[in-house]
Order: sequence, then C-alpha cells, then structure tokens
Amino acid sequence: MPTDYTAPLTLWVVLRRHHRPDGSGLFEPAWVGTGEHSGVALFVSRMHAQIYATLRNAHGSDGGPNSWQCMPLQLFDLYALVRELNGTVDCAVAFGLACDEEGALIITGGAPCLRYFELTFDLPERGAAGRDVEASFGFGEWVFEDMRAQWAQIGAHTYEQSIRRMEAMDNVTFLRTLDTALQTAKPNMATLKRHQAGDGNWMVYDTEAMRWIVAQTTADAWLQAAPTLH
Repeated sequence: MPTDYTAPLTLWVVLRRHHRPDGSGLFEPAWVGTGEHSGVALFVSRMHAQIYATLRNAHGSDGGPNSWQCMPLQLFDLYALVRELNGTVDCAVAFGLACDEEGALIITGGAPCLRYFELTFDLPERGAAGRDVEASFGFGEWVFEDMRAQWAQIGAHTYEQSIRRMEAMDNVTFLRTLDTALQTAKPNMATLKRHQAGDGNWMVYDTEAMRWIVAQTTADAWLQAAPTLH
C-alpha cells in the first residue's frame, strides 16, 4: 500500500526490483551506512535521488530492467518493509552528497556517499485479529530545521526554495538539468576506509543556479531520534 507520511518536503526513495529464489519479486530500496548507522535511503531532493541512482547504475550495476530508479516515497510500501523487518526500520534522510576537497563526488562500493540524518521508526502493535493498524510516518519539522542549518553552513541559504521550485519542473526540464549536474560532477572512486577518514566535505546541487555548492564543514550529520509514528 502507498506510504502515508508527513514532511514539509516531498521524499524520494531509490530502488530496484529484486528476484527471490522462489521466483517472486519485490522492490529493494537502497540502503546506506554501516553497522548501527545504516538504513533505507530517503532523499529530500529528487535531483539528488536521481543522481544517486544514475551513478549507482554506472558504477555498481549491470543496468537493464533491474537498474536503480527513484520514485516518490508515497508510491513505495514502506509499511510492508517495516513489517518484514520485525516492526522497526532505520531511515537515512539524505540532504547532501559527500565529496572530496576538490568537490568530486565520493563513490564507494559502487554508490555515492550521502550526508544524512538517521531516524528510527517502530510500528504499533497489530490490532484485533492480527490486523495491521493504520500508521503515518512522521518526519518532524525539527529534522528539516537541522537540514536548513546544515545547508546554511555551506552557503546554500535558499536551497529549500530551490527544491520546491524543482518539484514543479516538467520532466523534460528536469532531465536537462540532471544532465548538466552529472556533466559537472566529478566522481572520486574512494575506499570506504578512506572516506570515513575524510574531513566531512559535502555538497548539494542547486537547480536554479545550475551549479554545485560545496564547502567544508565539521558539523556532525549523524542524528538519532524517535520520531512519532501514529
């Protein structure tokens, strides 16, 4: 069923179709992070989601019908995924892409590295006769306030407005803008160990200025919380 959620911006998920040994199939969302800091990647920018999917296809997939693609979160059944994971799921809400000192995108294990906040959701207990209880995933305003602060630290003071105007783009304009972003993005094939030892550089693509905004920051992007699920 579609995902019911509350957030001030549209959220996007990157996924591909995965075939089980029994022949059945399911949509597999992209997971990011390692160990305790890992979860389903959700993007506040459609542009970043599509860049992530495109580069992951180029560097870590054979393409074809099972290639990574992005879609609005409301079209993906996050509720069913949480049930498969025994009622708890971590989400990595991405608001930027990691880069090196020269502004090249960091790619490890075939996937771009992300800047994100980590949120954990727990589903309510099943109702009478084992029926699922309707739930809405709440991405609190405070999360986006922290994102705005992070964007401001790298000089992207109007980035939220840029995201909102991008959402109104027609597909032709969006794809042309995506092509420009990819042409100006330089990949840096780094090992995970090298990236983790880095100094925290990251950036965003401003679709209005048609350029990458990048600056070094030492602010910690890891944030754990228990947002409301009602």
